[in-house]
Amino acid sequence: MSPLSPPDIDIRRQAEGDVADKVRELFDQDFAVIIMDSDFTTFDEVERACIALFGYTRPEAEALSMRVHTTGEALAAVMPEEEARQAVRALRRRNVLARVEKA
Repeated sequence: MSPLSPPDIDIRRQAEGDVADKVRELFDQDFAVIIMDSDFTTFDEVERACIALFGYTRPEAEALSMRVHTTGEALAAVMPEEEARQAVRALRRRNVLARVEKA
């Protein structure tokens, strides 16, 4: 006899479906703000922008700047779509190349 009988499997599938629905509900509106490396932006500009716009500490901003530099891009924040788009506009005004992606 298996550890799960047919009724238990149905209950488990329903629970998994409920959890998946709840996760989608919680995160469906989230968008990622991605900072991209560029030849015209300094580490300091990226650091200052992340501190000002996202509340990063100096060490966190330095780590993000290094990740952008070494990998070409890095996730800066996850937020609702309109906030993410506003953040990208603010980053661009600060000379920081960024884009929005569905999280």
